Amino acid sequence: MQTDVMLETVLRLMTTGGVFVGMIAVYVGMRNNTRQLNAQIFLSFSDRLQTIRHVLRTELLPIWTAELPPEEVARILPGLLQVLHLILELYELREQGYVRPRMWQIWSRNIDRFLTCPIVRSLGDEIRFEFSGHDRFIAWIEQRQASASSRPRPHRRTRF
Repeated sequence: MQTDVMLETVLRLMTTGGVFVGMIAVYVGMRNNTRQLNAQIFLSFSDRLQTIRHVLRTELLPIWTAELPPEEVARILPGLLQVLHLILELYELREQGYVRPRMWQIWSRNIDRFLTCPIVRSLGDEIRFEFSGHDRFIAWIEQRQASASSRPRPHRRTRF
C-alpha cells in the first residue's frame, strides 16, 4: 500500500514537472520567435531606410535649407511623402508593439530631424491630406514638431 502511494506521488511529481518543462519550453520558444521577428523587422526597415537615405542625399538634399521656390517643393514632394509613408509604417509597428523602444531609438533622432526640417514643417496641409484617416500619426508628427521647436538648438561645433 505504501509503495502504491509513493509510486502515485512520484508519477504526480513527474507529471507536474513535465508541465513546467513544457511551459518553460513554450516561453523560450515564444521569446526567441519575438526576438527573431524584431531582428527581421529591423533588417527589413534598415534596408528601406538605406534607400531613403540615398534619396535624401541625392534628390531631396534641398530640404535642409530654409527656403525653396514652390516649383522645387512641388518637384520633391513625392519623395518627401515616400519618406513620410515609411515613417508611418515604423510608427504603426512601434505603436502595435512590434518595434521595441531600443530599436526605435536608433531611428528616432533621424525621424525627428526629418520631421522638423523647414520644408516638412511647411507641408502641414499636404501631410494632413495624404494621411487623412491616420489622425494619431498626424497628431504625433505635430507633437514632434512642436517639441522640437521648444527645445534650444545645440551649437554646431567647428571641425579643425
